[in-house]
Amino acid sequence: MHWSSLTANDYNPNVIQRAEITLLENSILTTGWVQPVLHNAGIILDGFHRWWLSHNSQALMAKHKGMLPAVDVRLGIIEAMLLTIRINRAKGTHAALRLSDVVRRLIDAGASPDQIRQGAGMTSSEVDLLTGGTVFTAKGIDSHIYSKAWKPKQR
Repeated sequence: MHWSSLTANDYNPNVIQRAEITLLENSILTTGWVQPVLHNAGIILDGFHRWWLSHNSQALMAKHKGMLPAVDVRLGIIEAMLLTIRINRAKGTHAALRLSDVVRRLIDAGASPDQIRQGAGMTSSEVDLLTGGTVFTAKGIDSHIYSKAWKPKQR
């Protein structure tokens, strides 16, 4: 599939550092596409960074002409969001604030806390933490003493 047929979702809590992007690029160049991008009617569920590289890496563009393997898994929005969380949790870490936003969107879309717990592989306390205000508020981060570099500027 051509990269331009796919679009990034707005609910992926995963982040990756430049070193890992370079590692992923080198892996695709040396081993090839060992894992397809999963999408739901063109919206990426898993493989955003592979997709991003498919059209932002000069070496990959030269070698694959913007083409990448992709599998369409037709799901409802709640199932799609939960799959994205579940796959990313299985791979490693992701940003807590972004995950909190996604969990709140799932609640707004009609998902129950139990459905989120089961579908995303979370504990009840994780779901409670992520739905209770922000993660930092729930953990009382504002009451901790940090250096000035850690405090956001007041607007």
